[in-house]
Amino acid sequence: MLSFEPITADNILKTAEFFKYKISRTSDYTVGAMYMWRDFYQTCYAIEDGMIFYKVKFLDRTSFTFPVGSGSIDLAMDKLREYCNANQLPMWFCTVPEEYINTLVYQYHGTIFPPNRDWADYLYLAEDLAEMAGRRYSGQRNHINKFLKQYPDYSYHAMNKENIDKVADFLKYYQEFHGKDASLAVEELNRTLELLPFLEEFGLPGGYIEIDGTIVALAIGEIVNDTLYVHIEKAVRDYPGSYQMIVREFAKNTLTPEVKYVNREEDVGDLGLRTSKLSYHPDRLLDKYCILVP
Repeated sequence: MLSFEPITADNILKTAEFFKYKISRTSDYTVGAMYMWRDFYQTCYAIEDGMIFYKVKFLDRTSFTFPVGSGSIDLAMDKLREYCNANQLPMWFCTVPEEYINTLVYQYHGTIFPPNRDWADYLYLAEDLAEMAGRRYSGQRNHINKFLKQYPDYSYHAMNKENIDKVADFLKYYQEFHGKDASLAVEELNRTLELLPFLEEFGLPGGYIEIDGTIVALAIGEIVNDTLYVHIEKAVRDYPGSYQMIVREFAKNTLTPEVKYVNREEDVGDLGLRTSKLSYHPDRLLDKYCILVP
């Protein structure tokens, strides 16, 4: 029977070896997101017969993500059903991307539930964010031009072990003077601080913009297959244009020729964040579904 164990810093890279098998561009199969929110969602994993299984607490119920790997999906579903029966659990799947709906609904007769708009990922074309060309990005370019005019001596730096303490100090300052009091925002700060010491070990690129020795914006992300995932994005609005600058600069300095998309993840129902993310003209929104398999 499947035996699940909690995600830790010691084992998460072992689970990340399976991310190459994912065919969706949603943010759930990423080291950064999974490590940051492992306690919040009580994330556990099991590996058996070439497949990885994740068990989480989602919407106050035990749920699973779609198994991926080199093994048999039929055998994987049999193992999940055995586990659920033994533990008297309904077979719930959460954060299911569109690519796996047909399998769970038509092949395994699952019941699908409408997606929650708050949890849809924003997917952009990589070159759009790196270049911000064309009429539809004129607003962002205006903000960037104002920033460049006012702060011509700004600098962009990649995060490393030598400057990570400075990054941590900025995040604490940001939460105290510019952050939101919502529980998810506070949780995000704490988990980001926890993630910082592992950026190089986990292979997560990060960068920040500095003015006169002071950090004014930063971003932390991750590349999986053809997509750059942006896990953290913060900027001090006292420096007009800083948000637009970090979006562009992080994309320009992090993208590789293989990366075609940028996933800036969800807005979690924050209307201000939603307005901002829509203003960058996503290529599409990636809905995620809950499915109950009998």
